[in-house]
Amino acid sequence: MVDQETMAAYATHVERYRKLVKSQGGNRRLAGFIARFHPGEAVLDLGCGVGDSAARMRDAGLEVSCMDASPDMAAMAQELHGIEVRQMGFDQLADDALYDGVWASFSLLHAPRADMPANLARIHRALKADGILYIGLKTGGHEERDAAGRFYAYFGEEELRDLLGVAGFTILEVETDSITGMLGTPEPCIHITAKRG
Repeated sequence: MVDQETMAAYATHVERYRKLVKSQGGNRRLAGFIARFHPGEAVLDLGCGVGDSAARMRDAGLEVSCMDASPDMAAMAQELHGIEVRQMGFDQLADDALYDGVWASFSLLHAPRADMPANLARIHRALKADGILYIGLKTGGHEERDAAGRFYAYFGEEELRDLLGVAGFTILEVETDSITGMLGTPEPCIHITAKRG
């Protein structure tokens, strides 16, 4: 289920978010993710935001599908990059063995912690055999709203290892660092690349 307060916050701050993404140059792990695939292979940008990462994947020759729950983000992705975005929540993902990769960069953190097992199961189903998942999240063990009203769920490394294992993934890489978001506060985060078993 989509959190409407989070959607309202992104509607209010979509231009600010776009400028932040542009100024930061995007997720530096994207190049490594792209390098795992051959031109023409299919990837899903799960929670594509304003579409910058999707555009880079498309320009690298990948067949990119996009989804995002925010109508304002979807419109911005179309305007900036000519990208078609399926406007839908994570619980609506019903694709079956369509993708060689799924890029979930700081998107699943907007769903409740209790939803993570089901969301990972949907991603597992959407991936082809040996498909690759990248997931970026903020670390912790709680849920909260930020000053803009956006909902966040935080996860620890061991917890994520367990959740991914139960969902049928084999972890390939784990990296931790920090990220500075739209409100300017650095927060610890984790990046995991995993393979569908």
